[in-house]
Amino acid sequence: MVHITDEKNTASILRSGIRIRRKNRGIYFMPVLQSHFISHQWIRELRRGGAKVLVGVYFRLPSSEQVWAGLYNQPHRSIVLGEAIREIRALKDPLGYEIFINRSIVRSEIHKVRAVPQGVGWRYMPHAHGRPLCGCPACMPKGLIKSRRLRERLEPTKPLLSLNEVKARLLLERDEDEIMFLFWALRKKRRRMDPKFLEPLMNSISASVREDAALTLPYIRHPDSKRLLRLLINDDDPNVAGAAKDGLRRLGAGD
Repeated sequence: MVHITDEKNTASILRSGIRIRRKNRGIYFMPVLQSHFISHQWIRELRRGGAKVLVGVYFRLPSSEQVWAGLYNQPHRSIVLGEAIREIRALKDPLGYEIFINRSIVRSEIHKVRAVPQGVGWRYMPHAHGRPLCGCPACMPKGLIKSRRLRERLEPTKPLLSLNEVKARLLLERDEDEIMFLFWALRKKRRRMDPKFLEPLMNSISASVREDAALTLPYIRHPDSKRLLRLLINDDDPNVAGAAKDGLRRLGAGD
């Protein structure tokens, strides 16, 4: 099993195990499956909590252990761990599945703690590519990092930015969440324009920014959009490459 947590908790976990925090119902984890993406799908979402670096805590539990399991937006069932693993393997779409246990994980059950790729998984909700966020308390609870600023963006009291304003701010902005909102604003414009102004963002060290660029290019009906998407297909990050391939399909350019 793998539990994703802030790197700063490593020393405490190696000393005393994984303890249940007061605000949590239990210890959340995923089984280590053949698909690394499915096992570690919560990494990008958990980073929204403010952690700079996350690590994976790998531990062992018997298949007879009683746990709670289900999709994040549906009621969870109390079942044995073995059944939960069989269930997630049988799902056609296991994104958003989670398991938690109502007890601490003791030190003797922990196998290792190691670094994990920080860009794995989905943000905000499974299959959220290019979809605007929901600002309701369930999707964006109070206390979440940047939640107030995000809600203000979702429910603006000021007029929407013009196309020139969006383009100018995209070149200057460094905050990933702000960049994502600017990309959404750009997609709403749906105008024929030269996408060359996006090239600096395609070279960003942030895979999330490069992925958002790939998601936006299909909305820009310009011959150069296909060229830029073909460059992103070769990206080292699978999320970026996948978004670029989907974009080319939307533009009728194939792979």
